[in-house]
Amino acid sequence: MQSKSSYNRSRKKKRKRKNRNRVIAARLTFLISLVVLVALLFIGVTKIIASVSDNIVSDADVSTVAVQKNGSIKQTIIEEFDPGVYDEASLEAEIKERVEASDGGVEYEGFSLDDNVATLRLKFKTDEDLAAFHDQVFYADTIDSLLSQGVSFDSGAVKAGGSHAVIVSESMDVRCPRKILYTGGNVTVDEDDGKLAHCTAENGELAFVIY
Repeated sequence: MQSKSSYNRSRKKKRKRKNRNRVIAARLTFLISLVVLVALLFIGVTKIIASVSDNIVSDADVSTVAVQKNGSIKQTIIEEFDPGVYDEASLEAEIKERVEASDGGVEYEGFSLDDNVATLRLKFKTDEDLAAFHDQVFYADTIDSLLSQGVSFDSGAVKAGGSHAVIVSESMDVRCPRKILYTGGNVTVDEDDGKLAHCTAENGELAFVIY
Protein backbone atom coordinates (compact mmCIF):
# COMPACT_ATOMS: atom_id res chain seq x y z
CA MET A 1 0.00 0.00 0.00
CA GLN A 2 1.29 3.51 -0.88
CA SER A 3 2.28 5.59 2.14
CA LYS A 4 0.71 8.97 2.81
CA SER A 5 3.95 10.87 2.17
CA SER A 6 4.51 8.97 -1.07
CA TYR A 7 0.94 9.70 -2.09
CA ASN A 8 1.42 13.43 -1.41
CA ARG A 9 4.65 13.49 -3.42
CA SER A 10 2.85 11.82 -6.31
CA ARG A 11 0.03 14.39 -6.16
CA LYS A 12 2.56 17.23 -6.11
CA LYS A 13 4.32 15.82 -9.19
CA LYS A 14 1.00 15.53 -11.00
CA ARG A 15 0.11 19.13 -10.10
CA LYS A 16 3.51 20.37 -11.29
CA ARG A 17 3.13 18.41 -14.52
CA LYS A 18 -0.33 19.85 -15.08
CA ASN A 19 0.88 23.38 -14.34
CA ARG A 20 3.82 22.92 -16.69
CA ASN A 21 1.49 21.65 -19.41
CA ARG A 22 -0.79 24.64 -18.87
CA VAL A 23 2.16 27.02 -19.21
CA ILE A 24 3.32 25.28 -22.42
CA ALA A 25 -0.21 25.35 -23.82
CA ALA A 26 -0.57 29.03 -22.95
CA ARG A 27 2.74 29.83 -24.65
CA LEU A 28 1.76 27.89 -27.76
CA THR A 29 -1.60 29.66 -27.87
CA PHE A 30 0.16 33.02 -27.55
CA LEU A 31 2.64 32.19 -30.30
CA ILE A 32 -0.12 30.98 -32.64
CA SER A 33 -2.16 34.12 -31.95
CA LEU A 34 0.91 36.27 -32.58
CA VAL A 35 1.61 34.54 -35.91
CA VAL A 36 -2.03 34.98 -36.98
CA LEU A 37 -1.98 38.63 -35.94
CA VAL A 38 1.23 39.31 -37.89
CA ALA A 39 -0.21 37.55 -40.95
CA LEU A 40 -3.41 39.60 -40.74
CA LEU A 41 -1.43 42.81 -40.36
CA PHE A 42 0.72 41.89 -43.36
CA ILE A 43 -2.36 41.16 -45.49
CA GLY A 44 -3.94 44.41 -44.35
CA VAL A 45 -0.86 46.47 -45.15
CA THR A 46 -0.55 44.76 -48.54
CA LYS A 47 -4.16 45.60 -49.34
CA ILE A 48 -3.65 49.19 -48.24
CA ILE A 49 -0.54 49.52 -50.42
CA ALA A 50 -2.38 48.02 -53.38
CA SER A 51 -5.32 50.34 -52.75
CA VAL A 52 -3.05 53.37 -52.59
CA SER A 53 -1.34 52.29 -55.80
CA ASP A 54 -4.71 51.99 -57.54
CA ASN A 55 -5.95 55.31 -56.21
CA ILE A 56 -2.89 57.07 -57.55
CA VAL A 57 -4.48 56.94 -60.98
CA SER A 58 -8.19 56.70 -60.18
CA ASP A 59 -8.04 59.93 -58.16
CA ALA A 60 -6.29 61.84 -60.95
CA ASP A 61 -7.93 65.00 -62.23
CA VAL A 62 -6.02 65.03 -65.54
CA SER A 63 -5.09 62.23 -67.94
CA THR A 64 -2.41 60.17 -66.19
CA VAL A 65 -0.34 57.05 -66.71
CA ALA A 66 1.18 55.27 -63.73
CA VAL A 67 3.97 52.79 -64.33
CA GLN A 68 3.82 49.92 -61.85
CA LYS A 69 6.84 48.10 -60.44
CA ASN A 70 5.91 44.93 -62.35
CA GLY A 71 5.99 46.81 -65.68
CA SER A 72 2.24 47.08 -66.16
CA ILE A 73 0.72 50.50 -66.74
CA LYS A 74 -2.47 51.99 -65.36
CA GLN A 75 -4.03 54.82 -67.31
CA THR A 76 -6.79 57.27 -66.54
CA ILE A 77 -8.03 59.30 -69.51
CA ILE A 78 -10.06 62.39 -68.62
CA GLU A 79 -11.71 64.39 -71.39
CA GLU A 80 -14.70 66.63 -71.93
CA PHE A 81 -17.76 64.74 -73.16
CA ASP A 82 -20.27 66.34 -75.52
CA PRO A 83 -23.54 64.35 -75.34
CA GLY A 84 -24.64 66.05 -78.57
CA VAL A 85 -21.72 64.46 -80.42
CA TYR A 86 -21.22 61.17 -78.57
CA ASP A 87 -23.59 58.60 -77.18
CA GLU A 88 -22.32 57.35 -73.79
CA ALA A 89 -23.53 53.77 -74.17
CA SER A 90 -22.20 53.45 -77.71
CA LEU A 91 -18.84 54.94 -76.74
CA GLU A 92 -18.41 52.57 -73.80
CA ALA A 93 -19.40 49.60 -75.97
CA GLU A 94 -16.84 50.63 -78.58
CA ILE A 95 -14.12 50.90 -75.94
CA LYS A 96 -14.93 47.45 -74.57
CA GLU A 97 -14.87 46.02 -78.07
CA ARG A 98 -11.40 47.45 -78.69
CA VAL A 99 -10.21 46.11 -75.33
CA GLU A 100 -11.47 42.62 -76.19
CA ALA A 101 -9.60 42.79 -79.50
CA SER A 102 -6.31 43.48 -77.71
CA ASP A 103 -5.66 39.76 -77.06
CA GLY A 104 -5.34 40.26 -73.31
CA GLY A 105 -2.90 43.17 -73.45
CA VAL A 106 -5.48 45.66 -72.20
CA GLU A 107 -7.91 45.47 -69.29
CA TYR A 108 -11.02 47.63 -69.00
CA GLU A 109 -11.26 49.05 -65.46
CA GLY A 110 -14.17 51.44 -65.76
CA PHE A 111 -15.89 54.32 -67.49
CA SER A 112 -17.82 57.15 -65.86
CA LEU A 113 -19.44 60.42 -66.87
CA ASP A 114 -19.88 63.35 -64.52
CA ASP A 115 -20.76 66.94 -65.46
CA ASN A 116 -19.90 66.26 -69.12
CA VAL A 117 -16.44 64.97 -68.16
CA ALA A 118 -15.68 61.40 -69.21
CA THR A 119 -13.21 59.28 -67.24
CA LEU A 120 -11.85 56.05 -68.69
CA ARG A 121 -9.61 53.69 -66.73
CA LEU A 122 -7.48 51.08 -68.45
CA LYS A 123 -4.63 48.76 -67.53
CA PHE A 124 -1.93 47.64 -69.98
CA LYS A 125 0.42 44.70 -69.59
CA THR A 126 3.28 46.47 -71.39
CA ASP A 127 4.20 49.79 -72.92
CA GLU A 128 3.80 48.20 -76.35
CA ASP A 129 0.16 47.40 -75.56
CA LEU A 130 -0.54 51.04 -74.66
CA ALA A 131 1.26 52.38 -77.73
CA ALA A 132 -0.63 50.03 -80.04
CA PHE A 133 -4.01 50.68 -78.41
CA HIS A 134 -3.71 54.46 -78.80
CA ASP A 135 -1.52 54.44 -81.92
CA GLN A 136 1.03 56.76 -80.34
CA VAL A 137 4.64 56.78 -79.22
CA PHE A 138 4.92 55.45 -75.69
CA TYR A 139 7.83 53.71 -73.98
CA ALA A 140 8.12 52.59 -70.38
CA ASP A 141 11.06 50.26 -69.92
CA THR A 142 14.63 49.97 -68.68
CA ILE A 143 17.11 52.33 -70.29
CA ASP A 144 19.22 49.39 -71.47
CA SER A 145 16.19 47.87 -73.22
CA LEU A 146 15.28 51.19 -74.83
CA LEU A 147 18.84 51.72 -76.04
CA SER A 148 18.77 48.27 -77.63
CA GLN A 149 15.56 49.31 -79.44
CA GLY A 150 17.32 52.31 -80.96
CA VAL A 151 16.11 54.97 -78.53
CA SER A 152 18.76 57.55 -77.75
CA PHE A 153 19.17 59.85 -74.75
CA ASP A 154 21.20 62.98 -74.21
CA SER A 155 24.31 62.98 -72.03
CA GLY A 156 22.40 64.46 -69.10
CA ALA A 157 20.02 61.51 -69.04
CA VAL A 158 22.92 59.08 -68.97
CA LYS A 159 24.65 60.95 -66.14
CA ALA A 160 21.45 61.08 -64.08
CA GLY A 161 22.01 57.49 -63.04
CA GLY A 162 18.45 56.23 -63.44
CA SER A 163 17.62 52.74 -64.66
CA HIS A 164 14.21 53.29 -66.28
CA ALA A 165 12.55 55.79 -68.59
CA VAL A 166 9.08 56.78 -69.76
CA ILE A 167 8.71 58.50 -73.15
CA VAL A 168 5.42 60.01 -74.33
CA SER A 169 4.18 61.72 -77.48
CA GLU A 170 0.95 63.04 -75.94
CA SER A 171 0.42 65.52 -73.12
CA MET A 172 -0.28 63.72 -69.84
CA ASP A 173 0.85 63.28 -66.29
CA VAL A 174 3.30 60.45 -65.69
CA ARG A 175 3.65 58.75 -62.32
CA CYS A 176 6.74 56.63 -61.70
CA PRO A 177 7.32 54.01 -59.00
CA ARG A 178 10.44 55.85 -57.84
CA LYS A 179 11.72 59.41 -57.64
CA ILE A 180 12.26 61.12 -61.00
CA LEU A 181 15.93 61.95 -61.57
CA TYR A 182 15.91 63.65 -64.98
CA THR A 183 13.50 64.96 -67.60
CA GLY A 184 13.62 65.91 -71.25
CA GLY A 185 11.29 67.99 -73.38
CA ASN A 186 8.52 70.10 -71.90
CA VAL A 187 8.30 68.40 -68.52
CA THR A 188 7.97 69.67 -64.96
CA VAL A 189 8.26 67.48 -61.89
CA ASP A 190 5.52 68.08 -59.34
CA GLU A 191 6.73 70.28 -56.47
CA ASP A 192 5.03 68.15 -53.83
CA ASP A 193 5.56 64.72 -55.36
CA GLY A 194 8.92 63.79 -56.85
CA LYS A 195 7.44 60.71 -58.54
CA LEU A 196 4.94 62.69 -60.62
CA ALA A 197 5.74 64.59 -63.83
CA HIS A 198 3.55 66.91 -65.89
CA CYS A 199 4.44 66.30 -69.54
CA THR A 200 3.46 68.48 -72.48
CA ALA A 201 4.09 66.89 -75.87
CA GLU A 202 2.85 68.79 -78.92
CA ASN A 203 3.57 69.02 -82.64
CA GLY A 204 5.35 65.68 -82.73
CA GLU A 205 7.75 66.53 -79.91
CA LEU A 206 8.51 63.88 -77.32
CA ALA A 207 8.79 64.25 -73.54
CA PHE A 208 10.53 61.82 -71.22
CA VAL A 209 11.40 61.16 -67.61
CA ILE A 210 14.24 59.12 -66.12
CA TYR A 211 13.86 57.41 -62.76
